[in-house]
Amino acid sequence: MLTQVQLAVAIVVLCLLSFLVLALLRIGKMKKILQQKDEIIAQQLQSRVDILTNINQEIRTPLNAIVGFTEQLSHSSLEKDQRELLKTVENAGSMLLKMVNNVQDLSKLEKNELQLEQQPFSLYQTFTEITTILRVQASRKQLQLNAIYEGNRQIQITGDNARLKQILINLGDNAIRYTDSGIVTLKMQVDKTPDEKAVVSIVVNDTGRGIPATTLPFIFEHFSRRRVPYVAAVNGAGLGLAITKGLLDLHNGNINISSIEGSGSTVSCNIHYRVVPARQTILITQREVEEMTGNFMEGRYVLVADDQEMNLILIEKILSRWKCRFDKAIDGKVAYDLFCANKYDMVLLDLQMPRMSGIEVVKRIRADKDSLKANVPVLALTADTTLPDNDAFLEVGFDDYLLKPFRERDIYNVIIRHLPYNNEQVIEPVKK
Repeated sequence: MLTQVQLAVAIVVLCLLSFLVLALLRIGKMKKILQQKDEIIAQQLQSRVDILTNINQEIRTPLNAIVGFTEQLSHSSLEKDQRELLKTVENAGSMLLKMVNNVQDLSKLEKNELQLEQQPFSLYQTFTEITTILRVQASRKQLQLNAIYEGNRQIQITGDNARLKQILINLGDNAIRYTDSGIVTLKMQVDKTPDEKAVVSIVVNDTGRGIPATTLPFIFEHFSRRRVPYVAAVNGAGLGLAITKGLLDLHNGNINISSIEGSGSTVSCNIHYRVVPARQTILITQREVEEMTGNFMEGRYVLVADDQEMNLILIEKILSRWKCRFDKAIDGKVAYDLFCANKYDMVLLDLQMPRMSGIEVVKRIRADKDSLKANVPVLALTADTTLPDNDAFLEVGFDDYLLKPFRERDIYNVIIRHLPYNNEQVIEPVKK
């Protein structure tokens, strides 16, 4: 028979075991609830990204018309006040274009779909091009822009030139935007290491408003900037620094920011590139032109297919200025019938069309019995930002693609990469 002490101990042990079981059950239940909440949050984040992506794609088609027709209108005879109004529309279109591109980049960064290209380019040339743009922006606010490049000006590296420009533009534009008076300094220092690497250090300093200490820890988060009532508005969607950090993460680089409210800010970042050996270095010269001549396209025969009338009219205006012959198709079936009946120098296809998609059309083109027709250059025109990289376009038969909205110089630069030309013609890409 159990003694009273043993009985008491048994009761205590049973109570502890019961408490432990209840605690474990409660922990399991809480863990399940937290897991469900995490799944809901992840779904909500994915839904937010999907919504942004869908809105982005829907905006691109009408924005293509706004940007494109505004550019075409600038080539016509206008009075001074009309040209000033047109310039305002151009600036508004550029702001919208920058915003949709930022949303696109944000969406790809969220999904880990953004990839870096690897092409040789000049760091000094990139720095010069970007500081020229920023100098114009600074002058509009009567700010002084100091541009400092330290290092070998002849060095060529392999990397993504467009993304480096985007980083420089975002950092410089942000500094100018939040500086009302004084100086903005952009410095790039290039150091070559013994193992043929280039360490690129970028520092952007301004004498602007600075960042409150409570905001600084969240400065690289999406939509971190909040508008304050009764304070002068600042343009922008609050994505620039978040995208810049995402791009630097892709480069395995880093970014830091220090700021004193009312006294300005300093942003610094580092990127490592591989140096191009001297024997592989390609010096590329570009002729700066303000007017599109389209001489290279004169007399060419082009097929254009798009189910959006506004896009067809825009391409028609561009090709007419270039003195091209062209046929238009409102769907994929009409486009393929025209292709079978004629011999074109180039085909431009929208991807999403009724009756036959652009991908179906290009597959049929590549399967044509006439080898000359089957190898005609075909470009994809699309507003779909969720499509895979350029390799996927090549696999289905396209030579290249162009994302809407595009300007005349954009489509011209893509075309000249794929059309053959006579020895007498000197073709140079239009500098952006």
